[in-house]
Amino acid sequence: MTTVRRSLAAERGSLVSVCGLLGLSIVKGSVGWLTGSKALLADACHSAADCAGTFAAYLGLRRARLAPNATSSSRHPESVAAIVLSAILLVVGLEMGISSIRTVANGAEEAPGVGAVVVIAAGIGTREALIRYKRRCDSRCGIRGDRAGDNRSDIFASLTALVGTSGAVVGSWYDMPFLYVLDPAAGLVISVFVVRMGYRLTADVVRASNRTSIDDADAQTLLEAVQRIDGVVAVDEVKPQERGHYIVLDISIRVNPRISVFEGQDVANRVRRMLTKRFLHVMDVNVKVQPYDPGYPYKSNHQEEQLSSMLQ
Repeated sequence: MTTVRRSLAAERGSLVSVCGLLGLSIVKGSVGWLTGSKALLADACHSAADCAGTFAAYLGLRRARLAPNATSSSRHPESVAAIVLSAILLVVGLEMGISSIRTVANGAEEAPGVGAVVVIAAGIGTREALIRYKRRCDSRCGIRGDRAGDNRSDIFASLTALVGTSGAVVGSWYDMPFLYVLDPAAGLVISVFVVRMGYRLTADVVRASNRTSIDDADAQTLLEAVQRIDGVVAVDEVKPQERGHYIVLDISIRVNPRISVFEGQDVANRVRRMLTKRFLHVMDVNVKVQPYDPGYPYKSNHQEEQLSSMLQ
């Protein structure tokens, strides 16, 4: 699969996740407002936070594909959007937390309706389906499952809301008013998740603004890793290209001029496999193979070459 097709597949997976999370946020928020469930309202905010983070990743992927040579300054609008979203998440999370604390302190007077429990359960199934779809798209792009970008904390927040809301509903069924407090208590826990996501989104923007100095260190690490691969005599260039949260590497290596074209291609494949497996942010590697200057002495880390020298 070409780099452009991989980028399109990753974009499609992110866009489907954005639409699904947006729908979940609207449905959860509406039902939470109608039923008076603090937990479901907080869960809606958490889904909105997850949607905001996924949308920021989608914008980065799309802009990187359309303008692969764009500088960091040309991506300033995405950074501004991420900062605004993170500020909103922090404010909403704090407001939900304060509201839940007040309800817990004053005592909940009634339990939410059964509809809140049904919506939370349906939301968990929908979110899991979105995660599986995103993983399939990322696997087609060559992105390993542990860097697929799926946020499992959204399901954990929904499970917390399910437990709290269900407990409050059970309290209304069996005339146990003291269980009503479980719903706002769950809302308080989820609000902490929302604030945490807002903080993480802000931290991602800060790290992105300092990416130039980090890239220098990463390039040196990548260079040293390639030089250790058997068959690589020298590395001429390591050029990273940003693709949203990931990078595509253009690498030029030198190999023993006496090996065949097939053997040179095998060395290039080893370089590609090692970098994509060892470095989670590397999405793809384009390797250019050239013969090394045949003049002696020159470096070779082929075991056959070393064994021949030892026999002589």
